[in-house]
Amino acid sequence: MLAGHRLYDHLPDEFEARIRILTPEEGGRTVPAYNGIRWDFRYAQGEYSKHHFMLYPDFYDPATGASFRDEWLPVNEWLYARMYGVNSKVRSSIHQKMARPGTSFYCCEGARIVAEGTITRITGLFELRA
Repeated sequence: MLAGHRLYDHLPDEFEARIRILTPEEGGRTVPAYNGIRWDFRYAQGEYSKHHFMLYPDFYDPATGASFRDEWLPVNEWLYARMYGVNSKVRSSIHQKMARPGTSFYCCEGARIVAEGTITRITGLFELRA
């Protein structure tokens, strides 16, 4: 881990979350995940619970704020993550309506759920962007 390093330094994060990577026995990955993985994001409830979105996690150490680098992510532990969106149209039309602290979501690889999460804090989701 590099102190102060953020995976997506060029993008503001939308919100923070806690994410637990499922075990293989729960239907999760059979090979380890790494920081920078581009899972699809899916809301657990509501009108968009069947849709996948490009919201990507940057897993970090809450004590330092530094992103995990060059290490496998632990399975079956609650990890801290900053979430980054890459589609501004979806950001304003869907995420600003759906994302709130306490909102549950899944991280998916195709149709398979490989992690579960909960939004803990809204950060830059409602900020104006160029």
